[in-house]
Amino acid sequence: MQLLKNKFKNFEIHAILISFVVAITVLMMMHDYLASVLFNQSYYLSESLLFKITIVLLIIPIIYLRHTNSIKFLKEINVTKIILYLIPIVIIHILIASWLIALISQAYMEEPFTFEFLIKHKFNQDFIFLLTVYGMMYLIARYHSLNIQPQKNMPIKNLSIKQGKNTEVISVDEIEWIAAETPYVGIWINNKKHLYNSTLAKILAELNNDTFVQIHRSTIVNISKIGKIVSRENGDYDIYLYDNTLLRLSRNYRNNLKHSQLKF
Repeated sequence: MQLLKNKFKNFEIHAILISFVVAITVLMMMHDYLASVLFNQSYYLSESLLFKITIVLLIIPIIYLRHTNSIKFLKEINVTKIILYLIPIVIIHILIASWLIALISQAYMEEPFTFEFLIKHKFNQDFIFLLTVYGMMYLIARYHSLNIQPQKNMPIKNLSIKQGKNTEVISVDEIEWIAAETPYVGIWINNKKHLYNSTLAKILAELNNDTFVQIHRSTIVNISKIGKIVSRENGDYDIYLYDNTLLRLSRNYRNNLKHSQLKF
């Protein structure tokens, strides 16, 4: 279980679900081809792609999930409630898919499919399949929300840094700024540098985004340590910490500070 958490940890749920849909689409097209070979039938790629609209439409609820936080997941799994919640979604999905397939087939095929035929076909062939897929997507999103996302949103409070044979524990709040020094990062506290085995992107993801902001491709700063910001009149800025340490704010990262609590 821990291995599964680690694999999910660095991926957004939307990327996971889209990969899931792509995998299903590829597998279903392989199934169509193998079935045509086994039963000595003709295989039409265009027709196979056309009927995969039903699966591709799964992207719509994923996009909805990306732009809303309205879906709340409970720790308890109530199968009946999940099924009752998903049945109307599946019905709407089949209606939209049947309409699209009928519309496209009428425009590009010599023998188009009728909407009535597709409705019957999709309910007979795809209803349980789609209900199962939606259920799996729901459970994947629920697992990610309850087990992975909370961990990603909890910033670290301390860092353990090896100093020779000793290990020093430092408070994140004491960090003034961080610089990339591949394969380490240099963590500066009271004008003293500590080398920490990490990358700039990784440590930034672990820190509180309201406190630590990337100001350059190789620099992160603790905004609570900033004394003043001076414009260079060319889009870049000089950042002076309270101890007069001078850092460069690149124009490419200027919006990071503007979106923080710091105003300049």
